[in-house]
Amino acid sequence: MKILIVDDDKIFSKVLKDGITAKGEGKYEVVLARDGEEGIEKVKKEHPGLILLDLVMPGMDGIQFLRKLRTIPELSDIPVFINSQMSDIKKISEGLELGVKGYIVKTDYSIDDIVRRIDDVLLDEKE
Repeated sequence: MKILIVDDDKIFSKVLKDGITAKGEGKYEVVLARDGEEGIEKVKKEHPGLILLDLVMPGMDGIQFLRKLRTIPELSDIPVFINSQMSDIKKISEGLELGVKGYIVKTDYSIDDIVRRIDDVLLDEKE
């Protein structure tokens, strides 16, 4: 299954990609996008099964990305996890209103925790 990480932090994205690939034991192929605009292009091209989305990015931010994604009928049901340093209640609420499946504060979770949450969300989606 493909997972798209949309995050402008190159180092964090690489660490997360490598961790998900290793801890996911071959279940996941991870694709990266550095901002919301590139993220929309990658979603259209790659059709990921899950998106890990940062909120604060240059250009199109995470909320703008979600709004755009939800207007594309064939892509609007892809599960999205917000993965951000930000714990702004307003932004979290906006994300929940746009159908995100969960919220991870980057500094609060290990790679193992993130992979467990990904597994849980994808299992729920299959049921």
